[in-house]
Amino acid sequence: MALQDSTLAELKDLTFALIGREYADTSNSYARLNALWNYSAKKAYKASNYWERYLVVGDKRTISNKNQVPRTQSGSDTIDTYLKIYKNDPQQLRGGEYKFVVNNSGATITGHNGLLQSDLYENPEAEGFYIQPDSSEDDASVYVTYKKTLDVDIGLQQSESTTIPDEFMPYMAHYAAYTWQRSVEQNSSENNFQLSLALINSVLEDELAKISDQNIANSYIVKSMRNNYNQTII
Repeated sequence: MALQDSTLAELKDLTFALIGREYADTSNSYARLNALWNYSAKKAYKASNYWERYLVVGDKRTISNKNQVPRTQSGSDTIDTYLKIYKNDPQQLRGGEYKFVVNNSGATITGHNGLLQSDLYENPEAEGFYIQPDSSEDDASVYVTYKKTLDVDIGLQQSESTTIPDEFMPYMAHYAAYTWQRSVEQNSSENNFQLSLALINSVLEDELAKISDQNIANSYIVKSMRNNYNQTII
């Protein structure tokens, strides 16, 4: 999908239209809507690891502490979700996928073999082992495919020209309006509500379908869905 941006002004206009009234930027009600926008952006972001805007493929990262791939590195985006770690740039050369586990510090490359202090790890490209570096003077690098961190954080005094991911904006407006209506009109009949949860979810599902249509999640560089008859890098 084309990566386009909406604006905060468009988000406000659609939300107010769905609610049926407007609120001043300085009001308590607007502050509550602002919180709902940020919350719904996080929900949309978490709905998929494969949003094109946040997917980074084959980013070169330096290994630290012998087998750690940190979440942060100067000049690169911060990693939210590790998807794949490769020995080679997956966009240039196929093969060489590392096994790893994730903790608060980042990704830890697994496959340790031999004595605990031997520093021998499985070579992901062939049978055999490799030795991790022991000092920063002998750095080793890997290539990481990951989902970078969310950059949507709408403040109360932000300009109306503030950009919002276009693929998130309709869902953010609908979810905020849906939640708002039920919070301020808790005693009303369900029939009085123009927005249903099914409608809200369908707005997001329309955007998720675009990811599926482009086969992003099933491409080689993101997932290991390959066999002996399909060796083409997608």
